[in-house]
Order: sequence, then C-alpha cells, then structure tokens
Amino acid sequence: MKNEIKKNFFEYLEYLLTNSTLEKPLWNKEVLIGLKKPGWNYIDGCMMVGLMTLYHQSKDEKLFHYIESYIDPIIPEDGRIMIYYYNNYNEYTTTGHDSDPCNEAKILFTLYEKTGKEKYLKAIHFIHEQILYLPRIEGNFWHKEKYPNQIWLDGLYMIQPFYARWEKEFNQMKNYEDIVFQLENCFRLTWEESRSLMVHGYDGNYKDPKEKMIWANPENGHSSIIWLRACGWYEMALVDCYDIIENPSYRKRIAQLLQITVDGLLKYQDKKSKMFWQVVDEMERAGNYLETSGTLMIAYAILKGVRLGMLDAKYKAIGEDIFYGVCDTYFKRNPEGKMSLGGICIGAGLTASKTDQYAGTYEMYIERKIVSDDGKAIGPFIMAYSELNY
Repeated sequence: MKNEIKKNFFEYLEYLLTNSTLEKPLWNKEVLIGLKKPGWNYIDGCMMVGLMTLYHQSKDEKLFHYIESYIDPIIPEDGRIMIYYYNNYNEYTTTGHDSDPCNEAKILFTLYEKTGKEKYLKAIHFIHEQILYLPRIEGNFWHKEKYPNQIWLDGLYMIQPFYARWEKEFNQMKNYEDIVFQLENCFRLTWEESRSLMVHGYDGNYKDPKEKMIWANPENGHSSIIWLRACGWYEMALVDCYDIIENPSYRKRIAQLLQITVDGLLKYQDKKSKMFWQVVDEMERAGNYLETSGTLMIAYAILKGVRLGMLDAKYKAIGEDIFYGVCDTYFKRNPEGKMSLGGICIGAGLTASKTDQYAGTYEMYIERKIVSDDGKAIGPFIMAYSELNY
C-alpha cells in the first residue's frame, strides 16, 4: 500500500504543478472561486512551504526551480511585495496588517541562499518590518489589525517560524525569548484543562461588555469551539520554531508545549480512521466530519517532533497511522481518474463582530464549504510525506 501511495502522491503532485499558474493555482480554491485574487497569500504559502520542505528532504533541484519560477515574478526588485487586502492591492502600510503574509515569506531564506538575488533579501527584511507594525495584546501579536486585541492559533504558525529564522540569520537570536514567550503565552491564554485542548481564539477585550466580541467567553476571553485546523497551525508552529531555535533551554520549553497539546488531541482521535474531527471534541454531534487539513498538520507535527527528539519514538507509529488514515479516507481518484485530496474545510474565522450571532458558533465551523485539493491541506500533505521519508 505504501508504494502505491508514493506513486499516487507524485502523480498528484506532478499534475498540480504542471497545470497551475500564478493566476490560476489549482491548489488555491479561494482564488479559483473568486474569494481572493491571485498573488502573495498564505494559501500559496502553504503550498510553497510544502514544496520547499520536500526539496530539502529529497534534494530534487526540479522542485527548487519550480518554486523560484513561481515566486520570482511577484517579488519586485525593491522587495516591496504587493499584498491583497480587502478589495484592492496595496503595499503593506501601517494599516491593514495581519499575520498571514508571513507564511509564504518563509521560503525566501532558501531562495536568497541559493540564488543570491538581492530582491529576496530585501523582501525578507520588508516582511519582517511589517511584524513590527502589528499591535500586541498581553505580549502576543494580534492576529490581524482588523481583529483588535484578538489572538488566534493560526497566527502563531504564520509569524513565529519566520520571525525565528530572521532572528537567527540577522539579529544574533536576540528575540528568541519573545518568540518562545508568545508560544507559551498563547497556550496559557487558550488552553482549557477540562478539555485538554486549546480553543481557536482569545479576545483581550473580554472584560469590557461594550468591546468584547460576541464569541468571547466573558469569564476568560475564550472562543467556545476547538477548531481542528487551528490546533494544527499551532502544532506546526511549535515544531518549526524548535527546528530553527537551537538553544537547549528554549527547545525544552517548546517541546513541553508539543507534548501537552499532542497528548490532548490524541484523546479525541477517531479510532477507526485515525483522523480528527473538524470540531475536535464534538465527535458525535450532527454535521461534524473528519477534516483533512488539520489532521495532516498534526501528522506532520508528530512525525517531525519525533525526528527532532521532541517526542518519544513511540509517537512515530501514531503519526504514520494518522497520515495513512487520511490517504485511506480522502486521497482517492475522482470520476475523471485523477488523484484528489478531499475533506478540506475552505476556511473559518472568528470575525470582529460584537453582534453577529453566527460568529464563532458550531454551525459556522461545520457549514463552511468543504473542498478538495486546497493548499491548506496539500501543503501539510507534502510536509508530512517528507517527514515519512527522512
């Protein structure tokens, strides 16, 4: 079976890469259906980070050349990347910032190292400058400026590995404490001991009845739902930061977070498929479903965690079971005979609403469109596959 999955994996990857363009990337469903315009975005970032991970594992120069041919046209010579915000293209300014654009920037380090193109170096510093504009709440970056005083698990993955790599390359690691603090503080602000899980988001305005979000618990600022992909984003942030940050004391702190959060998630693993549910802890509730992207993120985090020594070797079999469980459940041939990866939530957000009764509800998470072949799952699919082959 594993040989068949390998064959199907590379057939699938070849089809996606051969038939995608910057204007119409097959892995970006939000672009294809008109929710986003093509260009620099975190979904393409998931795909490019996945491909770069596979490149580092396989040393296949064709992969590197593909990544560069895709990215090069959208990096101007001055490094000032154009980001799509709201309804038009704008350069980053001191308004409209969010964590998402940092995701794709992670690949710029390798692009610069291998090509020596100054525009990649300028783009690295340009993206880093934008982090400095993001406000903070209780020491953590806001997820987006349009979501005041909110921390989402998503943002930890988008920013912190990029931030850590910048510190390592250009700042003598002076702000490692800030990075590890933010990982720990996010855990502190979103962890629920009674469920052994982290909620999707935290609202720092929860004590103010006039300013708090409708979804925020007035006792602690927590959103009510445990969203699988949010948990996956956080797990990936932990292993990727650990990989970059080589200081033993910092690594110990990050590894402890991975151990606690992985063990919490495993309590809710579906015994038959080995996957996890879109709303992690409400397995039996009507409408809930086994979700691919978050499951693959957890598979990647566990497998990489074992390889790096963050988790005991016994977890490797758990990570493998999760990966192959996704393949058995959702990696199938479609009616046209092409391999397809299904069961992917197109996206879910908490919003900045004080009145929208739908915001942050169970219904919001399960009623979002379920798609196939989206980069938010394909990227972690490639990353987890790479870990299986180290």
